[in-house]
Amino acid sequence: MSVQVEEAATNTNPIVSDDIIKVEVNELDSSPSVEKDATGSSPGIMGSAMAAVTSEKVFDVQEHASGAMIKAYTYWHKPWRAWYLVAQAIGLMAALLGSVGTWQLTLLTGIDSLGILTGQLMDNIGLQVEESMYGKMLPLTIFLRQGYETAYLAQYDLTTQEGQMAMVAQNTAFLETYLGSTRCCTGMFTNMWYHGVDDRGRENDMMNKANEDDYADDKAQFNILVANPPPDPNWHIYGLYKDGNSKNPTVMETFDPVTGRPKDPYRYPAGVAVNQSIGNRVNWGFNHWPKNDGFWYKTVREKDLAEGDVTFSRVFMWDINKPVTLKTHGIIPIFYPQCGVDKSRCPGMQQKRVGAWVVGFKLHFLSQYLSSLQLKGGFIFYVERETGNFIASSDAKFDSFRTIVDETTKKVSYAPYEANATDFPLKEVKARVHWLLNEREGKMTWADVKAGAAEVEIGDEGVQFIKVTSLTQFGVDWIGVISIPWESVMKELNDTKFRTLLLGMLIVGGIKAFLETFRAYVQTKMIKRAVIPGMRQTLEDELLNQLQALTGHRSSRISLALPSGNDAQEDSAANREF
Repeated sequence: MSVQVEEAATNTNPIVSDDIIKVEVNELDSSPSVEKDATGSSPGIMGSAMAAVTSEKVFDVQEHASGAMIKAYTYWHKPWRAWYLVAQAIGLMAALLGSVGTWQLTLLTGIDSLGILTGQLMDNIGLQVEESMYGKMLPLTIFLRQGYETAYLAQYDLTTQEGQMAMVAQNTAFLETYLGSTRCCTGMFTNMWYHGVDDRGRENDMMNKANEDDYADDKAQFNILVANPPPDPNWHIYGLYKDGNSKNPTVMETFDPVTGRPKDPYRYPAGVAVNQSIGNRVNWGFNHWPKNDGFWYKTVREKDLAEGDVTFSRVFMWDINKPVTLKTHGIIPIFYPQCGVDKSRCPGMQQKRVGAWVVGFKLHFLSQYLSSLQLKGGFIFYVERETGNFIASSDAKFDSFRTIVDETTKKVSYAPYEANATDFPLKEVKARVHWLLNEREGKMTWADVKAGAAEVEIGDEGVQFIKVTSLTQFGVDWIGVISIPWESVMKELNDTKFRTLLLGMLIVGGIKAFLETFRAYVQTKMIKRAVIPGMRQTLEDELLNQLQALTGHRSSRISLALPSGNDAQEDSAANREF
């Protein structure tokens, strides 16, 4: 017998309606056939479906079986439901907030890293300055020790004019071939004293009231060479009296401009300072070299220099020749009798320190050098610890000394700046010195300043990375202050941080969208390949079991056909509306 929507011949293919399942039971082949859209079937209501087979002429599986299945399938398959969109929005917000947090953490890490790198940069700057100064001061040290040893080996008595004159050629050669624009002068001073300074180099109550007009020694001698910038000839300065004198006057004669050699001082009659028919020698009169020239007299006593020791003096003003600048002296003491630089040569010998040999080192180059350093918009300057005098800064246009004009005589003189002077012209120096001596660790003197680093807000300049260093080599003790603006260090980071944040958020959102699209694609593929066939098979098996229970035929066959054409479009529209 046959139950179907419309009549059909035995063993012929049924006419499939997209909305009706045909259930055909054929006694000849015991092969029931059911065709229906798999997406509209649900075995959950098979009981009513099977009852319809016995009581109705037409068995409408769309009506009885597809409703629940369509609802269930559509509910789980359709992704863009309200709750799902909310969940996705929450997930996206969480991802974006996570990216913002990561950005903030990365930004803070970047700031810390840049701070560390800035500290390393300032350390390197300080080392560069030390290496530069070392490279210039070491040859001066070698020159003094080598010259002193040469005098010993050649048996030149440096306490006499004859011994000092014997070293003129060597000393001139050094000045001509080394130091360039920083070259200055070299000189020997022996058998001269000043009683306004004690044995430790400190001024006493006799200062300016002691032997102001003489050297307190009848054998006082000196010999000085001054290297002038070309094309000016060099100067040879020495004592007029060959055998020395307590008031030995200073005479000066220029080198031969053609040969570049010093002229013979002994072509003049003894005791005659000036004779135009012989040469252009001039008489400078008495000059108190121990008191007035470059601290060498004080330094050898302050540091109690032994034979062969070399040190450098305090910074002082030099205006004897151009350029006018600050200057320091390299100093080696002169002993009598001499033993050279090897102290073991004179065991038990009674020696006396009778003078000093100096070589000048002009510091006008230092500001140019400091200005050439890569400071990233920063500033650097140096101060002498002992005196508090300003030495140089990275502002190459600023003179590192005062120019003083006497209103009455109009005479011009020069003096070093005190770094903490209230009228100091450079505001960068003034502000940093104020912080260093008054705010860093409370009020202190230059002697108490220690090396270290800090981040400090300096006036209207904003936050500065500051590094305080100490340059201590060859006897000098200078304090260096290096500062780099926070803004210049962080400029590139500040310029790109928000662009980086936006880019990061776009990347996170893009990744999230891609993953969601990929998930939906994979889910759809899985449903088409596994879920739908499984649902069809489940429906077929359930209908088969129910029909077999009703008909008693174990060999019954059920087939389901998918919808097509306009009916499929209507079902899709119904799913979307759901």
